[in-house]
Amino acid sequence: MFMDYHFLFEIAVILLSTKVLGILTKRFALPQVVGALLAGLLLLQQLLGTLEFSAMAEAVSALPAEKRGSLYVAGGCALVGFGAKAGMFPLNIWLPKAHPVAPAPASALLSGILTKSGVFGVLILCRYLFWTELPWNTVVLALGVVTMVLGAVLALFSVDLKRTLACSSMSQIGFILVGTAMQGFLNGENALAAWGTVLHMLNHSLIKLVLFVAAGVVYLGTHSLNLNDIRGWGRNKPVLKVLFFVGAASIAGVPGFSGYVSKTLLHESIVEYIHVLEHAGAAAGWFTTVEWLFLLSGGLTAAYMTKLFVAIFVSSRAVGQRPALKDYMSPGTHAALSVGAALLLVLGLTPGLTMEPLAQWAGRFLRADPGHSVHYFAWVNLKGACISLAIGAAVYLLVVRGLLMRREADGMVYLDRWPARLDLENLVYRPLLSALTFVGALCARVAASVGDWLVLLGERILFTKAPGIFVPKRAENFGTYGRKPLRFLTEETFSFDLMLAGGGLIFLLLYMLL
Repeated sequence: MFMDYHFLFEIAVILLSTKVLGILTKRFALPQVVGALLAGLLLLQQLLGTLEFSAMAEAVSALPAEKRGSLYVAGGCALVGFGAKAGMFPLNIWLPKAHPVAPAPASALLSGILTKSGVFGVLILCRYLFWTELPWNTVVLALGVVTMVLGAVLALFSVDLKRTLACSSMSQIGFILVGTAMQGFLNGENALAAWGTVLHMLNHSLIKLVLFVAAGVVYLGTHSLNLNDIRGWGRNKPVLKVLFFVGAASIAGVPGFSGYVSKTLLHESIVEYIHVLEHAGAAAGWFTTVEWLFLLSGGLTAAYMTKLFVAIFVSSRAVGQRPALKDYMSPGTHAALSVGAALLLVLGLTPGLTMEPLAQWAGRFLRADPGHSVHYFAWVNLKGACISLAIGAAVYLLVVRGLLMRREADGMVYLDRWPARLDLENLVYRPLLSALTFVGALCARVAASVGDWLVLLGERILFTKAPGIFVPKRAENFGTYGRKPLRFLTEETFSFDLMLAGGGLIFLLLYMLL
């Protein structure tokens, strides 16, 4: 049979769990994507019999070929849930809107921990369920590339400090997803990809701790996040300037800072796979494109971080800006920023002593090969960073200074040219939901009208002397039929009927299976 009972049960579980989580969303303000995540985990448990990592890998290897489709259904549901938490395209719409309204410590936690929990879930799916599945790894790689580039583009056009950092987080998640997918492509020689993935997760958490806390200091001093309002506020604040520069240089991948190490490993994993393809005589054009998009995203990162640094710490002060207090930063904030920045420097200057042992330890969990020592500051590795930084300098001079800024009487003003056409919420999701709601209501109305017509027809045939109206005992549950106008017939009654029928089908499936 094309569809067996188990497949029907999987569909029923997805629908039921999503519905239950949708109800909880309204009552407890939970994200609806949790429904997809829950459905995926339930299906994996039902399909594999376990959710323990090593046991899952063994169960997948012993899975019959006819159940591979069910594995992809379960993995796809889990990917939607984890991807939404990570801020992966096209489920990234919450990131640019959540961070600007959240306090600075909350933004640091959102970027450093919450998004990483989603990335960790995607990493587990790729490593323990779909390790050698090229279609799955190709999809994750494509989503990672789009997330990486789109986040960088949005950050470049933003004139809101925290929104820029939020879009930057989205872009860096894309870098991590690219490394996650490359592990599957490299298979037994995945050390560089695994190390780069783990280290960039760590680096990004530390970097965003520094940058978001620094953004909080700026906001408390200016009560604004707009670059035109906070312009020049940090000119006479050397401590904050240095700390912010360390974070900006790290995320831009400047050699000597921690971000350079992890980005170099990720870049070299792509280059390594290109060499594997060329050695095997296969076409490597797609992965060459991925490499250049990787370098372009790194260049865009350098451009928008330069934009932020110049706006806050180099540009002339905005007119009417509030004078800063002498103690603009609390001792606790100063300590947190100093420790974070110091770690970024130490890790970046001593990668072989600090970051590489950590990566090897984490690589055992990812079942990476032992790998080899990397000469991080050799020209073969420095070349990628130099290309990205050169692209960043060109983008800053030509795009930021040329198109996104305008000289006025009080100095250079940043233009708000946020690309509204890239806003998926207003462009895709809201119209789609409106269309689905309309179609659902139309189908319900048509079905209810047909039911009404059949009841009236039966009434006229079977009850010729009836007064022309039929009202069931519980009209609020089963609908009202008769000579009332159709506009009084609502979808709610039909929806209740469907719920009863769907519940009956689910219980029937459970009975047949169990």
